[in-house]
Amino acid sequence: MILTVTLVILSLKTIAQSPVGLLAGNLTDEKSKAILGASVELASIKDSGYKKILATNAAGEFSFNGIPFGWYRLRITSVGYTSQVIDSIHFRPERFDFNFNDLVLKPATSQLEEVIVYAEKPLIQSKDGNITFNAAESPLAAGSNASELLKNVPLVTTDPDGKILVKGKEPKILIDDKPVQLNQQQLQDLLESLSGSSIEKIEVLTNPPPQYAMEQGGVINIVTRKGRIGIAARITISVGTRGEGSVNGNFSYRKKGLALQFNAGSGYNKFEGNSHSLRQNIYPDSINYFETNSSYQNKSTRPNARLNIDYDINKRNILNLNLQFNENIFNNRSVTEYTNINQYEEAYKLSDRSVRTEGENVNPNMTVTYRHNGKMPGESLQLIANGNFSYNQNDRYFFQEFLNPVDHSKTGTDSTQQQLNDTWTKGYSLRVNFDKMLRSKKTFFSTGGYFNRSSSRIRQASSYLKKPEGIMVASDLLSNDFNFNQDISNLRLSVKQVFSPGFSAVAGMSAELTGIEFKLYETGDRIFNDYWSWLPFANFNRTWNNKLNLSLAYRRTIRRPGIWELNPNIDYADPYNLRFGNPYLLPSLAHNFDLVLGRTKDKLYANLGVGYNIVEDIFSQLRTLLPDGKTQITWENISNRKEYEVNGWAGYSFSKQWRMNFSASYTYNQYSLHDRSVNKFQNGGSIGSSLNSTFTPTDVFNVVGSFTYNRFANPQGRVRSTLSMNIGIQKKWLSKKFITTLNFIDPFREQQNTSYTTGSNFNLESYSKTQTRNVRVTLAYNFNNTKKR
Repeated sequence: MILTVTLVILSLKTIAQSPVGLLAGNLTDEKSKAILGASVELASIKDSGYKKILATNAAGEFSFNGIPFGWYRLRITSVGYTSQVIDSIHFRPERFDFNFNDLVLKPATSQLEEVIVYAEKPLIQSKDGNITFNAAESPLAAGSNASELLKNVPLVTTDPDGKILVKGKEPKILIDDKPVQLNQQQLQDLLESLSGSSIEKIEVLTNPPPQYAMEQGGVINIVTRKGRIGIAARITISVGTRGEGSVNGNFSYRKKGLALQFNAGSGYNKFEGNSHSLRQNIYPDSINYFETNSSYQNKSTRPNARLNIDYDINKRNILNLNLQFNENIFNNRSVTEYTNINQYEEAYKLSDRSVRTEGENVNPNMTVTYRHNGKMPGESLQLIANGNFSYNQNDRYFFQEFLNPVDHSKTGTDSTQQQLNDTWTKGYSLRVNFDKMLRSKKTFFSTGGYFNRSSSRIRQASSYLKKPEGIMVASDLLSNDFNFNQDISNLRLSVKQVFSPGFSAVAGMSAELTGIEFKLYETGDRIFNDYWSWLPFANFNRTWNNKLNLSLAYRRTIRRPGIWELNPNIDYADPYNLRFGNPYLLPSLAHNFDLVLGRTKDKLYANLGVGYNIVEDIFSQLRTLLPDGKTQITWENISNRKEYEVNGWAGYSFSKQWRMNFSASYTYNQYSLHDRSVNKFQNGGSIGSSLNSTFTPTDVFNVVGSFTYNRFANPQGRVRSTLSMNIGIQKKWLSKKFITTLNFIDPFREQQNTSYTTGSNFNLESYSKTQTRNVRVTLAYNFNNTKKR
């Protein structure tokens, strides 16, 4: 922390410098070919004596530094091309950096100049209940990765398990408008390997487009840039004090209609933690206690690679190929002490149980996208085809030893078991989107649909050590062998009507058919569960002078149960907590009503939203105490729930050096009388909040702070909360090619969770602590090829 204070003090001295700005960009022709040697002139509109002139390099790039605040005009000239003038560029404290990416010069057909009055984009835009983080607007994003940029976007938080949330719900993640077929850890690896300089913008769509209107958490869409003309590369190395490290490389090539990006890397972590729980079991004639104390260590190595190819066949036809590979090799260990305590607070049973888990997960997938733009504006056809496969090996070894409660001496009784788990999953999907603007130019028609097929084969072979023979014997009771298939078919139709400038409405309907099948090989049973879901949506948007906007939206959304909520086989990994799914679970549907009012000014944007949700057929995890003292954990649909929401997000630019944004949401859950009386559910609220601040005294130095507080409701008990902090200090060297970043993560407090769960015949207090305090050093170097071609 002394280093942090020292660097901040040094940065404060820089504020005394004269206010200066930064402008960068690159030039291409209509065939996306870089223009070498073009003359770029930056001139002050008010001071005729201030003028800077330079020529573009082989990549078509140009850059101006040290620009005094004021209004400027950019003039670009090149032999054989029409001159271009960009007018009204305003450098000021709240906006001092501009990045003009891919300025296109047209072939010369006359002596007239093309004059463009520049309409700048703020770093963060908020409109119609949606948020856009314009990463490409600032060259400062070059030193970050996608994961770090995402943490600075309002309304985006993470839960205690690291899952990305928007207003407390899990969103659909897209990259370049294409769904990402990755799990939580694979997505995190991808985002950390994706350079911030390759991102155009990040969109948080709480009011998503028609094809994703049914997603409860809305959509996060990461839009990437096609990269610089020519060849560019970046390598990043990161190490942390809590036992983590990574190396990632990025390579890009772009020429005319071809753009290629390749990312590859590997991450390693070694995390530790501990937990404690105390259960009160209530019987008709007595009360007993069950105490556990656990510690664990998790290790994993995660190589990953991503290849993205864009090819412009011509102006109207675009082809994209994306290949993704992820692997996770893990080795985890945990030790748990179980203590049974009677009503007189005396221990009468004691045992230690150690679990070793090792294995790997391999997941390659491929996506092919074709887009055709029609002759009329607003007319397009898009086809997205995806194929994916994964193999997961998860082997667990258990050793439980019973001890004397008085002196912890060994009783001579123990148990050795193993579970060998193998899962093969394959799937494919096809998505079609068609949009057309009618002749009135005020009516827009949109239709499409998708089909998604997922098939999993799960084999779990369990055995135990038979004494005194010393041989492993198969345990049929604990073994599983089954197939799981899920098909989702969707059809969608919607219409958008523009009534006047700034006033529009959208209405539509999606129909989905979901089919689920379990084939249990041990019993020969086949379980089917098919259901239809009708998902209407509508929204009204009104904007006044691009400063004030109002959005009113209704969506019926769906949350489908997954394989582990549905799997009927019993998991005996923890002998005192038996887990199994419910194959007859219904999806949870919700009626969502949202009203958002937003205000935008030069230095400030502010939004306030209120929402009311009626959630039907909620499926939730329920704990029940069995007569033998064990706990049964399963999933059930628990009637309905009402949710009352209020949320806000705002941002303010105090000066050219200091920007801040803040978001907060509160959701109050109200359960039915049946759930409150029978299941002992409690009404309660969840809070999600984030505060992000960026301090940039110069274009080569910045300090970023991120603070997140979440408080999650528990219908069977008291809420749990998390508080996290991340302070980053970054410096750029060697003409900004070499970037060093120092992060202080949770410097004052490790991540800790305490929860209280109450059932009809038990009370449970749980505590867990995870090693999150970390000092991370990241080194990155950008390689650029600017040789003449």
